Amino acid sequence: MRIITRVTAIVAALLTAGAITAVAQESVGAQVKEAAKETGEAIKDTAKTVGKKTKAAAKAVGKTTKDTAKTIGEKTKEAWRDTKA
Repeated sequence: MRIITRVTAIVAALLTAGAITAVAQESVGAQVKEAAKETGEAIKDTAKTVGKKTKAAAKAVGKTTKDTAKTIGEKTKEAWRDTKA
């Protein structure tokens, strides 16, 4: 009878240890999943911000280029007129 009780106690202890380990692994898995989700959202937000800043920079460069081209065109016309006069 004592042997059966001891074996039962050992089996119960092993099952309990296995169950606790499984729960701990699920907890770690959930933490990893949550961290991955947060990292993904951070990357998405960063990409969005970079996109907005790139668009703003491109607009600024485009405007500057347009203004420079206009100025060069005007100066070229003035120089051409001066040579004809």
